[in-house]
Amino acid sequence: MNNTFVNNSNASKRNFPLLVTAVVTASAMLFSLSSNAGAWVGEKGAGYAKLGFATYTAEDYHGLNPTLIDFKSTSASLYGEYGLGDNFALFGSLLNQSYDQRDTESGTNSASGFGDTEIGVRYQWQANPFVVSTSFLVKTPFLYDGDDGLGNNQTDYEAKVLIGRSLNEYGYFGAEFGYRLRQGAPSDEYRYLLEYGFSVNENLYFRTKLDGILSANNSDAVTVNADNLSNPFEFDSGKLELTTGWNFDKNSALKGYGVEVTYTREIYGDNILKGNRFELGLTKVF
Repeated sequence: MNNTFVNNSNASKRNFPLLVTAVVTASAMLFSLSSNAGAWVGEKGAGYAKLGFATYTAEDYHGLNPTLIDFKSTSASLYGEYGLGDNFALFGSLLNQSYDQRDTESGTNSASGFGDTEIGVRYQWQANPFVVSTSFLVKTPFLYDGDDGLGNNQTDYEAKVLIGRSLNEYGYFGAEFGYRLRQGAPSDEYRYLLEYGFSVNENLYFRTKLDGILSANNSDAVTVNADNLSNPFEFDSGKLELTTGWNFDKNSALKGYGVEVTYTREIYGDNILKGNRFELGLTKVF
């Protein structure tokens, strides 16, 4: 008998438990990360929440407004998901924003308060070989006055298809494609998102997204909202998002909690601000 074969065989047997442990650990870390990604729907009673604090500054504008001097804003946002059971989940977001805009044509504009509220439901159709889900979302303006410029003061509806795939120890990827029907003057929107994330260990993870909007070009209004250039009527947008996150140890007092640092930048588009957004997020998985 070949001694080399015997040695390799014995080594394989010794390493097999280590391999199994590594795969299980990677899968657990992946679940912690991908369970918060778009396509995955948590079990009944499971949930995720993120409280974010962000700053945004812009001194450049893609499109029809060459008179911008600068735009600055600070915001606090809340996003949450909750598993309803039977592959359904409820999700929603709330934004409070303060902005100051200086423009050589319209002067200085500013406002602060709550913006649009979004609430939706997601259904997961399958888990293998790809996670496939669909969602329906409603955006409502009931928390602000239409003259404040914090939103378009209208109700919008969005339908979306979401796809996800586990890559085991190599992370996961996701893709989203949707259409947002806007009830007022602004154009309807085609929406798309590409996402990739991976865990370095059970605590540290990274995520990147390309978040895009393509105008349907059916606006009944002027293409630029001069009072608030971050809220245009008709635009195309592509934003690159980079996130680093840390989950606290499962046996610590902060079990289920985490922190995230996110940088976002517009990398292409038309009739949009071009600036830098930094966000500190506090997360909770339950």
